[in-house]
Amino acid sequence: MKKYIKIILFSCSIGLLLAGLFFFNVKEKANAQQKISVYAYQVGVFKNLENAKNFQMRYTTSKIVYDKEYYRVFIGVTMSNKEILSALYDKKNYTYFIKELDLPNEIMLEIEKYDALLLKTKEENQEAVLKNMLESLPNEL
Repeated sequence: MKKYIKIILFSCSIGLLLAGLFFFNVKEKANAQQKISVYAYQVGVFKNLENAKNFQMRYTTSKIVYDKEYYRVFIGVTMSNKEILSALYDKKNYTYFIKELDLPNEIMLEIEKYDALLLKTKEENQEAVLKNMLESLPNEL
């Protein structure tokens, strides 16, 4: 009888351990799905700051952001208006890459405010809103 109790306790321990591992794995995946991304429209990547500055002059609205390895030239940033920005840049025949950024919450809140404003803005004034959105990005990531 003692032998069966040991086997049952051992089996229950293994079951609890596996259940705990499964629970934490599911919890991590749920948190990852809740992550809100910021989408940056990148038009160039450079090792040299001077080259990035020269390239930046091609665009009326742009910002250089350094990520500890490269200088990236961004022309727009959004959390929820990818369609609007893509349409705007496609119309201008810009070649761009959409890069997902993880930013601090205070910066994301600032971008979110401009996103709401962008929805209400006429097309001819969108560049001004985008300029302010870009200014809210940090100079270094």
